[in-house]
Amino acid sequence: MVVLSYILAGQILYGGLGWLGDHYFHAGWMLPVGLILGLATSTYLIIMRYGRLE
Repeated sequence: MVVLSYILAGQILYGGLGWLGDHYFHAGWMLPVGLILGLATSTYLIIMRYGRLE
């Protein structure tokens, strides 16, 4: 359950920042970049907390 909450929090936080950037700067690429960055950051935090994937 903690892993799922890390993934959702990353998507919501960085996706939200990307959406705000899209809205204010009229740049259509910020939302997808924010979502990918959120997923990558969440994955990194999960690996750091629970160990390396083997």
